Order: sequence, then C-alpha cells, then structure tokens
Amino acid sequence: MPKKEINLLPQEEFEKKPIGRFLTWALSVGRYIVIFTELIVILAFLSRFKLDRDLSDLNQSIREKQAIIEASVEFEKEFLFLQTRLATIKKLKGQQSSFSQLVSVIGSLTPFDVAISSLSFSEDSLRINAIALSEKGLGNFVANLSTSPNFKEVSLTSVSKSLETGPEIKFTINAQFIVPKET
Repeated sequence: MPKKEINLLPQEEFEKKPIGRFLTWALSVGRYIVIFTELIVILAFLSRFKLDRDLSDLNQSIREKQAIIEASVEFEKEFLFLQTRLATIKKLKGQQSSFSQLVSVIGSLTPFDVAISSLSFSEDSLRINAIALSEKGLGNFVANLSTSPNFKEVSLTSVSKSLETGPEIKFTINAQFIVPKET
C-alpha cells in the first residue's frame, strides 16, 4: 500500500493569514530561540555549582584570616604600647642628659653664698627658687645667668627678706634656656 502524506493545514490560504505566518515562523526560527534559551539556562545552572564552591572557599579564607587577625590583636596592642614607652624613654633620656648639663651650667654660675632650693623645668623655661646670704650674691647670680649664652629672658620675679630669719634673701628667677651643646 502506498504511503500518503496527510497535511491537515491548508497550504495556500493558511500561510497568508497572520496566524499561519506566525506558526510557520514559530516552527522554523522559534525552535532555535527555544534551544538557545535552554542552553543559557543549563549553563547558568552548571555555573551555579562552580560559583557556590568559589563562595564557600572565599568564606573559609575570610574566617581563617579573621582568626589570625583576632589572635594577633593582643600582640599588636602590646607591641604598640612598648613602642610608645620606648619612644618616651628615649625622649626622656635625651632630655635628662640636656637637663643634667643645664644643672651643671647653673651650678657653675651660682656664687658660693647662694643656695638653690628648687629647680623647675618645662620645655624651654626654667624657674629657680633660691636663698642668697647677701645682696651681692643675689646680684652676681642674676648677672651670671643674664650674661650666660645658655639663658635668655632672665627675670627676677620675686624677692623677699625676713628680719626674723637673719640676712637671708629669698628670690625666684624665671628664664628661658638654650640646651648646652655636648662636648
């Protein structure tokens, strides 16, 4: 028995109608669009496995690095504290040597009848509280400080003499100092 093809769609009139043109297009070009869309969906699905693995690895790496940082926080705090202390000690040691030189300069400028009761230092100023046994000693001390290259702006801020304690003259001197150069 011979085979006959049966086509239920009328060829001539149906292809000219808009629905016929749409079906013809959908059966020829539309299938490529569907196949292309399915390939994109499959690729997106497969790439999800790789992206999930990458995300898991990154999260694990972040957790490890956070643990390392948290473990080293105390060490860093202690290190910074010690570094600050060392800087302060170095600064004080440098000031100590300059202050000891300054005290030695003041000692060499002090007459024998003047006794220094206290010395106060700030960054570049000096306050001397002293007792002189004579006016001449007081005058010599002020003159020695004024003519010294290590001091500037020497001022006698207070002078007092008590008749009850004897010939003692209590005085205060303020001055700006220049740190002597080491020899």
